[in-house]
Amino acid sequence: MDRINSRIAQTYGYAVCFITVIVMLISIKSIADAIIDLTDPIRAEAGGYGRSGRSLSNFEVYKLDAHRDPRPPLPVGATPARADTVSDVELRRLYEAEREQAIGNVRFRAMRTLIGSGLLIVVALILFVVHWRWLKERDTIPAATAAG
Repeated sequence: MDRINSRIAQTYGYAVCFITVIVMLISIKSIADAIIDLTDPIRAEAGGYGRSGRSLSNFEVYKLDAHRDPRPPLPVGATPARADTVSDVELRRLYEAEREQAIGNVRFRAMRTLIGSGLLIVVALILFVVHWRWLKERDTIPAATAAG
């Protein structure tokens, strides 16, 4: 019976170590993705398109998209008008606001991922070290008692 309990404990220890390694690998990938998102937040946000469905990569493309779309982005309280009636200054202001919002959203999500995945790696690493040491101690105890 003691041998069965020993096998169950050993299986538990190795299973925890295996799972923590998998969790760390997944978290490392999430951290890498978040770092890449931080390096280019505009492309990370829906492939470079904002909430209006217009490209945020540069103003000229945004303006071209606005002229193609019959529904221009409207400031709060404005009445609907054709895209070609919105001035470049107003269109630039809308573009900058949408761009800043997209960058802020990506930065927030990336930082949340970095912190969450970092903490997950720390917890998994602690669990791994504790269980690995416990397994190594279990393996040395029977050898020491058998010799004594």
